[in-house]
Amino acid sequence: MKNYILKNDGEGYFVNDTKVIENINDVKPIADEKAISIMKKLSKKPYNSAALAKELKFDKKTIAFYIGKLEKAGLISIEPQKNGELIKAVYNSFSYEINDNKIKFDPKMKTKENQYALNFFSKFINNGKFDGYICVGASDPHGEYKAVARDSHYTAYLGMFFGQFIDLPQSMPIILDTDVISKNLFKKNLIVIGGPVTNLVTRDINNFLPIKFIKEEGWGLKDRNGIHIRDYEGTIEKIKNPFDKEKDIILIGGIRNVGTLSAMLAATRFSNITFKGYNGEVPWSLMVRGYDIDGDGQIDSIETVK
Repeated sequence: MKNYILKNDGEGYFVNDTKVIENINDVKPIADEKAISIMKKLSKKPYNSAALAKELKFDKKTIAFYIGKLEKAGLISIEPQKNGELIKAVYNSFSYEINDNKIKFDPKMKTKENQYALNFFSKFINNGKFDGYICVGASDPHGEYKAVARDSHYTAYLGMFFGQFIDLPQSMPIILDTDVISKNLFKKNLIVIGGPVTNLVTRDINNFLPIKFIKEEGWGLKDRNGIHIRDYEGTIEKIKNPFDKEKDIILIGGIRNVGTLSAMLAATRFSNITFKGYNGEVPWSLMVRGYDIDGDGQIDSIETVK
């Protein structure tokens, strides 16, 4: 079984295979500049010794010396061929451990940026497991407006986002609004997606929300600054579950599906901006607007409305 070294270049984690050298005395011969130059060549493609000597401008004796040391260390392999031998790299690096510290690595290790989101969604993350349900509107005509949900697929993006924090759930945590009602699942941690027309759970919790959906001449979102009616405006809100104060409800929604998308992107891709000022307060709410800055027809920028 190969060992690997873990690297973080600021954009993510990457691994490279490595040969762990057990004896410190075996390190010096392969840490030589000439040995390293041979390994760099072999890491790109196999060579025979004559071609390798010509490429590096080493004499045959020098090549033979270092090939022997690298093979002994297990970093290369030599395969007999009709016209000589073919030398291949087995590893791309070598390591020597001073102390055999077994520090367990969690591939979901959090960076400073997503700590804000981790803090906001903390009630839904329990020892690497998802605790609660994500509630989406049914795709069949339902409710008093006989509406069909057109924003349920945004949940896939939320699931990808949660993948950095949790393991794959054994049971399906995505549930329809109609199932929450019929199975009386209101006393759970709930992340509710969409507005009150397409998601009946949003309708049922609307009176408890800091920013409420209102219907006058048309649908809008009402906060302390007034009424917001733009399609691309959405809201992210967090309240104590009115049916069980030990649980939380988070709403990610908008008046139209594009508003819900704006709120979803703010809660995921732009979470380091959206939740930076969140300090655990409940209730909590934020209006957001989504913009297509580069003009490709897709929302790529978020603005928070204070």
